[in-house]
Amino acid sequence: MMSVLAQGESMRHLIAAWLVMWCTTAWAATLELVVATNEYPPYVSANPRQSFMTELFELIGKDMDVRFTFRFMPWKRCVVALDAHEVWAVVPFVPTPERVERYLLSDTLYARRAKFFYYDHGSRNWPAGYKDLSELRRFRIGGVAGYWYESLFKDAGIELDMANNDQINFRKLQVARFDLVIVDENVGNYIAHTQFTQQAGSFHSLDTPYFRSENVMMANRDPANTELLARFNRALERLRKSGAYDDIVNRRKLVLMPSGAAGS
Repeated sequence: MMSVLAQGESMRHLIAAWLVMWCTTAWAATLELVVATNEYPPYVSANPRQSFMTELFELIGKDMDVRFTFRFMPWKRCVVALDAHEVWAVVPFVPTPERVERYLLSDTLYARRAKFFYYDHGSRNWPAGYKDLSELRRFRIGGVAGYWYESLFKDAGIELDMANNDQINFRKLQVARFDLVIVDENVGNYIAHTQFTQQAGSFHSLDTPYFRSENVMMANRDPANTELLARFNRALERLRKSGAYDDIVNRRKLVLMPSGAAGS
């Protein structure tokens, strides 16, 4: 008959084995996927209250049974980290022919409009909009270095006054360093209402022209990533169909456009 001491020792071994099995199972069930990004509220931010994608990725992660962790860094560093396989993916980026060829792209996370904002100094009557980009050649226009629209303006023969971020451009716009700035509609409204609370009513945007863009997640081309990205896309589609995606958008008062599937 087993002694009390032996029984106790046996029980400790069973508990230890169970803990190892539980920890292994829990680890396997909560795969962490690190995603590089930069501060870009209201789309993504270290402050969850100002981060649409924090809430979106949390729901997608629950569906996929993975955990997404955002790592914040400058945009150019995001791509360097992706190429060095230091992160699983980067977000949000606009698809370009080069990116489509080089990386795996998710389906569209959101589609938005880039618009031309101006500051009403009371000295100019701005029309509602213009027919095309060529009509804006007579204006001084601000942009952000490295953004997707650089080639667009270069092809139109328009030289942009470049800055490192949209916040700097709005400060320049307010003091009339230039006439217009091109910026994402939601980002522009966010900057105006959070950083220029007293002057927010003086920032406006032209109705036209505007530029629609799909925004996606990019991952390295790899068989394992192909399967993970397929699961990600299916989870995203389920959120759209269930209405959970629209709930997030409406609660955060974002102005988005109908989106398509931009993945490859």
